[in-house]
Amino acid sequence: MELKKNLIEYLVWIIPFYKLRNRIRINSIFLKDLGYRINYANYKDKVKNKKTFFVRNDWAINEREFKYNYFYNFIKKYYIPDLEISYNPDIEFFAPNGKRYFLEKSKAKIKIFYTGECVSKYAINEVWKEYSDNCVNDVDLSLGFDRLDENKYKNYVRFPIWINYNFGDILEENFTKDKIKERIDYINGAKSKKNKFASLVASHDAPKVRTEIFNKVSEIGEVKCAGKLLHNDDTLKNDFGNNKIEYLRDFKFNICPENTISDGYITEKLFDSFRAGCIPIYSGDENIEMDLVNKNALLFYKKGEDNSELLKEVEKLNRDEKLFDAFQNQVKINDSMVDYLWERRVKILSRLESLIEERLK
Repeated sequence: MELKKNLIEYLVWIIPFYKLRNRIRINSIFLKDLGYRINYANYKDKVKNKKTFFVRNDWAINEREFKYNYFYNFIKKYYIPDLEISYNPDIEFFAPNGKRYFLEKSKAKIKIFYTGECVSKYAINEVWKEYSDNCVNDVDLSLGFDRLDENKYKNYVRFPIWINYNFGDILEENFTKDKIKERIDYINGAKSKKNKFASLVASHDAPKVRTEIFNKVSEIGEVKCAGKLLHNDDTLKNDFGNNKIEYLRDFKFNICPENTISDGYITEKLFDSFRAGCIPIYSGDENIEMDLVNKNALLFYKKGEDNSELLKEVEKLNRDEKLFDAFQNQVKINDSMVDYLWERRVKILSRLESLIEERLK
């Protein structure tokens, strides 16, 4: 079935300012919905008697973009081969961009919520805070960062975004515990080439800590910034084709604070450093990933506190190659992660399969 662009895509292009145009694309949910309804009038007869899927409050604008949604493709591949994209769906997927109006009004038989952003009271976006409950009372399957009681909330599974980046095929049919162990071993064995001192790859400094760390670490050596923030290096794009991991392999250290400090909010940033073999200079949730990550394998920067000992450690590691190698050779990820990730897989698949069997068969 051929889907059209949403009406909003055509209207926003008359706005000459990129940031304003993009804000309207994401946040004008009622205008987007008008476009969805107009499109639906053109294809509704083609999806009669078929199971359907729709995406709400995500970065995507057009129904044609919804075809890249992981859950759409996963459910289509393993459970409903003729699953179609359609307004008024059987399965509706929600993210935290935009008001929750459509989540609360949804009549879908199965509702899934997933957030790759922090939605706690500390979130950097006011709209995301509206989803601080992870929608556990409004959806059938909720996936987020927060450490909720999964025995109490049977429809919630903690599934932070670093899992997607490092174990993106974890739900696939042929995935095994051995594959998890292989990837953990690969990450633990990663080695920096030690060609350059330190890197920072970020687009903004909403947490007001990235620039602070940059300034302090720059007193020790040159910090290369390949992102929009403090940009002084084009090699990520020009020499590495925007392959961040290959870019980071050149560095001894990577400055990688989270954009929010909130319990459970751990993204791919820390794991990118591990995968590249450089030492993370990290700031975020002090619990990190409990017993899953070796906290001695990173340097933890505490915002607003005296970090002089950490900076001395950076200086010492940079100067002494044997000391650096010993630090780098530590186990970064513990084997306890194998069972933890397998439990994530089992819970999500069990919940999805039950929902599809009970409500769509």
